[in-house]
Amino acid sequence: MKSAEATQLWRQLFCITDRMREAGSGHIGEEVASLTFNQLRMIKHVHLLTRDCPDGVTLKMLAEALEITPAAASEMVDSLVRKSVLCREHNPNDRRAVAITLAEGCRKRFRESEKKFDEMTMDFLNSLSAESREEFTSVVRRFFERMKSIEI
Repeated sequence: MKSAEATQLWRQLFCITDRMREAGSGHIGEEVASLTFNQLRMIKHVHLLTRDCPDGVTLKMLAEALEITPAAASEMVDSLVRKSVLCREHNPNDRRAVAITLAEGCRKRFRESEKKFDEMTMDFLNSLSAESREEFTSVVRRFFERMKSIEI
């Protein structure tokens, strides 16, 4: 493959990602639209981390994922709690421990966006033959695994 072909391919991938993000952003509320980049990063990490920890994540887990200090994470969480984007609840068994989750409105927006992404993806996949669909999904999975293994 030539460099120009690789450039064209990653540009197309970025355009697909941007288009999906635009389609999903119709479900983002005003309070989320006014957040900073770092606040949005935190929300994304809380969303991803709570997939494995549905009862909430700790400040330590969140700080490590964001590569910031626990104090900085705590300050940002407090700000997002005041904006009704995150919830911060004390563990009844250990008052020092807190569980951080997305507020219900934010969780709902993630669900709506993911539903839209699923619909767009299924629409495309259903337009392919079974063989093409299998080949496409296999290539995307291999590319994903390869990108995960690259050290940045």
